[in-house]
Amino acid sequence: MVAAALVVLLLILLLTIVMIAGGGESLTFELFGADLTMSGGGAYVLGVVAGAITVGTLWLLRIGLRKGWRQRKRIRDLERRAGGDRSASADTSASDGTGTDGRADGPSTSTNDTGTDERR
Repeated sequence: MVAAALVVLLLILLLTIVMIAGGGESLTFELFGADLTMSGGGAYVLGVVAGAITVGTLWLLRIGLRKGWRQRKRIRDLERRAGGDRSASADTSASDGTGTDGRADGPSTSTNDTGTDERR
């Protein structure tokens, strides 16, 4: 794989050198109603620059998408852990004799409006 990639890179380098050195023909492009004249080598270099910008943009897009994916995964994991902790604490409170609000089950020890204790 590495050898094939190096061969392709070498061919691209040779093609670039040939295009810049031997691309002496004048080419005319019409761009948004304006005529643009450049040599064949200039057109090749312009294409290489556009390709490099495209590859760089796709690379940045990939990084951004990966970052967003990781953040969404982290949020899902945190929500799952928080949901698991809530259900585990509800199971624990039901088994230790306290209600869902954390108070002990059983008869109330509150006082009535007159301030006397009804429990005797």
